[in-house]
Amino acid sequence: MDEVIFGREDQVEVITLNRPGMLNAFNVNMLSALSRKLSELAQDDEVRAVVITGTGRGFCSGADLTGAGGRSDAITPVGMRLSTQLYGSVIRGITELEKPVIGAINGDAVGAGCNFALACDILIAADSARFIEVFVRRGLVADAGGTFFLPRLVGMAKAKELMFTGEAVNAPQALAMGLVSRVVPDDKLMDEAMETARKLAKGPTRAIGMIKSMLNRSYETDLGTALDREAALQGIAVSTKDVMEGVSAFLQKKAPDFKGK
Repeated sequence: MDEVIFGREDQVEVITLNRPGMLNAFNVNMLSALSRKLSELAQDDEVRAVVITGTGRGFCSGADLTGAGGRSDAITPVGMRLSTQLYGSVIRGITELEKPVIGAINGDAVGAGCNFALACDILIAADSARFIEVFVRRGLVADAGGTFFLPRLVGMAKAKELMFTGEAVNAPQALAMGLVSRVVPDDKLMDEAMETARKLAKGPTRAIGMIKSMLNRSYETDLGTALDREAALQGIAVSTKDVMEGVSAFLQKKAPDFKGK
């Protein structure tokens, strides 16, 4: 059984974590497969949006602490550092991918699984979804980018509360605090995620990718740098065929047919 399933529907890549018996807990094989695929998708012009979800009743329960499929030296400082770097390569793969990534959160997103979800650009949660920064319950510090994403989504005070206590956040609470974009019934989750992905895939995805890149850096820059970056990337955007199509469609008062080129 493939522990991560990769499929494609039209121009949308669907990535499904597939260890339902372990609530899709991460092991080294899964992380390596995800890292490779995200690197491939960065160069695949046929894919214009990505959806990430899980099988069964959980999105991802974080690291597999049973040791199954993990490094034999995972509990040593060197082994832990190397394992954490592998998580980092996956998180970078999502955030640096110049294509929209939609997280379809079908159940519990725990620990590294929670922060893996937070790395996505748009989060759509099922009614049954929960988000748990569980690290403190194990005596660990947060990883997989959680200390970067969570304060930006919910504010520093709330991020500290969630990480210090390890308390679960249900779907309605996640929506209220801005952790997710929307909440839908469990049986409508993939329909909603795929509809969103297809809509974005029909857009000017080169421009969307550059906007994503700028927004991801917006908290670490001053206004002058942001303006310079906008000017530089606008210069690139204006050279794309999608801009020509967008302007032409506007003048002709019709809907644009963007190709992501």
